[in-house]
Amino acid sequence: MFSQKEIIPIYQPVDTNKILQNKVILITGGTGGIGFAIAKQAVASGAKVILCGTNVAKLNKLSLELGENAKSYNFDLSSLDDVENILREITSIFPENRIDILVNSAGIHGELNFLNESVEEFDKVMNINVKATYFISQAVAKQMIEKGIKGHILNVSSSSALRPASTPYQISKWAVNGITKGLADVLLPYGIIVNAIAPGPTATSMVKDVNNKNLYFEHQPSHRYATPEEIANLAIFMLSDMGNMIVGDTYYISGGSGTISYHR
Repeated sequence: MFSQKEIIPIYQPVDTNKILQNKVILITGGTGGIGFAIAKQAVASGAKVILCGTNVAKLNKLSLELGENAKSYNFDLSSLDDVENILREITSIFPENRIDILVNSAGIHGELNFLNESVEEFDKVMNINVKATYFISQAVAKQMIEKGIKGHILNVSSSSALRPASTPYQISKWAVNGITKGLADVLLPYGIIVNAIAPGPTATSMVKDVNNKNLYFEHQPSHRYATPEEIANLAIFMLSDMGNMIVGDTYYISGGSGTISYHR
């Protein structure tokens, strides 16, 4: 028999424009299409955002575009030797001196043909997509626990995680889904919610010419690309308190790619 404990319902805000009010969000891959779309909607939802990436000019441009509630930090995810000290620097950017939410959006495709794959390319993809996700999550979680923050970690996976994994990218996204479940299990007792979102083909510079506004894509069940804004809509919900009962899950937003067809 379960022990009797008082459970107090969480207040759900009526004004959805403020569902992330007073939250500080760190977004890796913040200059990418999905990362920046999440950042833009997070600021509009009341959050302060720290964009991380390696293109300093783009970081400065995009953080200025987002306004005073956005800052940037030049962070090379391929070098994690000093990740905890780097995180302390990042945390101090805003006066709140904390991170409430982490979005692991950084990722690279690499070679997508098994027979052409190299060891170097394999390592590069795994280092960014898996190793960085794991150790940045570790550093942020330690800080959250130390400061008593009931936070969120959201990993950006892919519908490729549903396909047979013959490429480093597919393998890495299988790993991200596994990491998501594992960290959710370990961190839930501390009040830290871990989940993932898994886009399918999305209209970002990684997969298409973003200057071409036509979203048609033949090799996809819905016959179109998703937009980064559609991905961000789901992300913002899951990062808010309205998503607190979603734990260790990966939500697919793929237009059927991977969910009803392995090969499209």
